[in-house]
Amino acid sequence: MLNTLLIEDNPDAAEKIQFLLRKYCADRITLMAHASSGQEGVEAIEKHRPELVFLDIELGDMTAFEMLERIDPIDFQVIFTTAHDHYAIKAIRYSAVDYLQKPIGREELLAAITRAEHNPARMLREQVNQIAQHAQPKAILPEKIALTTSEGLVFKQIKDIIRCESDRMYTIVIMVGGEKLMVSKPMGQLEEILDGQGFFRVHMSHLINMHHIRQFVRADGGYVVMEDGATVSVARNRKDDFLELFSKF
Repeated sequence: MLNTLLIEDNPDAAEKIQFLLRKYCADRITLMAHASSGQEGVEAIEKHRPELVFLDIELGDMTAFEMLERIDPIDFQVIFTTAHDHYAIKAIRYSAVDYLQKPIGREELLAAITRAEHNPARMLREQVNQIAQHAQPKAILPEKIALTTSEGLVFKQIKDIIRCESDRMYTIVIMVGGEKLMVSKPMGQLEEILDGQGFFRVHMSHLINMHHIRQFVRADGGYVVMEDGATVSVARNRKDDFLELFSKF
C-alpha cells in the first residue's frame, strides 16, 4: 500500500480522481489527504511524508515545479496530472516520474500506479530541475531516458539504443554492446518519447534508431540490417516514408 497525497486545485478534477482512486485502487494506495493549492501541498507533504503524490502541474498559487522547489528532500514518487497539452509531456516521461492527462481514465490510472509500485527509485532534486527545465513548449530533448524494468529504473543514453521490439504491453530495448532490457512500457509509448530523436517505426513490432542502420536491402519486400547484425523487415505501408526519411541520415 502506497501512502498517497492528491494535490489538485480544481474541485471537479479532485473529486473525480478521488473517486477513481477509491473505486479501483483502494487495495493498492492509502489516500491520506487532498490539498487544493501549492502551499497546502507543501504543508501536507511535510505532515504526511507520502510515498506517492498525484500533482497537478498548474496550481492556483504556483506551478508544480515551483512547489517542488520548496521541498527538501524529495523522497517520494510523483505522478503529474495536467489538462494542458502545451507542456512537454515527453520531457516528463523521460524522468523517473509519470503523468496522467485529464480527463483521467481508469486504465491509465491503474498503469501509472503499477509503475509506481514497481519502481524502487525515488525522485531526486536533479530530476525535478530537469523536468522543470524541459516542461516548456520548446524544450531541448534530454540525452538520457529512464527505462522502467522489473529491477527498477535504468538510465541509458538515447544515442546508444539500436532498436526496440514490441512484446505485447512490454518492449525489448536493444543497446549498443548487445544489452537487452525488458521495459514495462508498450512500444507506442516509447515511440512517442523518442519522437524527434532519429527513431522510425518500420514495422508494427519494430522501432529502429536510424543512426544505427548498416544497410537497407530491397529484396524480400525490403528490410534493414542494423549495426548489431539484426535484420528488421520494413512494412509495405511504411516503406515510402522510411526511404524518404532515410535520405536525411
